[in-house]
Amino acid sequence: MTEDQLRYFVTIVDTGSYIEAALELNIVQSSISKQIQALENELGIQLFNRQHRRIELTDEGKQLLPQARQLLEGFYRLKYMAQKLQPRYKNRITVISLPFIGYFGLYVPINQFKLKNPSFKINIIELEEPQLFRRLLSNSFDIALTYWHEQNLANSKNIFIPISTDEIVLAVNKDDSLAQLKHVTTEQLKNTPLMLMESYTCVANLCKTFFEEHSIVPNIIFRGRPETIFSCVQANQGAAALITRKQASSYLANNVVLIPITPNIPAILGAVINKHSQKNLKVKELVNMLIGRNIK
Repeated sequence: MTEDQLRYFVTIVDTGSYIEAALELNIVQSSISKQIQALENELGIQLFNRQHRRIELTDEGKQLLPQARQLLEGFYRLKYMAQKLQPRYKNRITVISLPFIGYFGLYVPINQFKLKNPSFKINIIELEEPQLFRRLLSNSFDIALTYWHEQNLANSKNIFIPISTDEIVLAVNKDDSLAQLKHVTTEQLKNTPLMLMESYTCVANLCKTFFEEHSIVPNIIFRGRPETIFSCVQANQGAAALITRKQASSYLANNVVLIPITPNIPAILGAVINKHSQKNLKVKELVNMLIGRNIK
């Protein structure tokens, strides 16, 4: 049993498919399949029910999943503790982040910190939501850059400090009938075919909360990565996409219109400071520089 095998197992469950797991882990699907088969052979049980088109855990898989998560968190924690024991670790800050640092210009303050503190190494690790929140649980980081997501952060002893406010908007093709609107109401959203990011993402969960608060049963016809749903809007596939303004603006499409939603759906970007790193003055300095960027 290896760390990779456990990570593959948990990621398949979190993403809902072998394909999405392969995309998140940046490996080929066949490698995941082989490693899961090897894990099942070693354990002597079947983890997934392969008689259904959707990924489903067997009863045995459901019972082992919590232990697999705990073991994986243990691997992360062990690696992190080993790093801290290295002679020069005191001059290192581990930053885990959703892959959006470029959207918010956060490399600027990070590089400014490096110039001001040349003896420090900033270890930046970009992760998708399931991986990032697993790292949060294991406390194997100093700073985590993520959108506020109550389910994963509200009960944490780590500190969440807002850095910048984004918003979720409706992206439509310029030829769509909605493109002339100055804003979109909740009633209009009810009747609009929508494309949305995968259900495990912060953005999707913010939208889900919004739908529930306004009694909306959304007509979601497709889920995918932000670049995928945005490309579908560009190609005028007959549906609108819910996406953050910062993400959408980074794709620079002349034939896509971004429409605000009323009431708005804020997406608060912030820095989660590990409870064990809160007294580290250099961690505080870096966070203050990120806040000082004051990006709108």
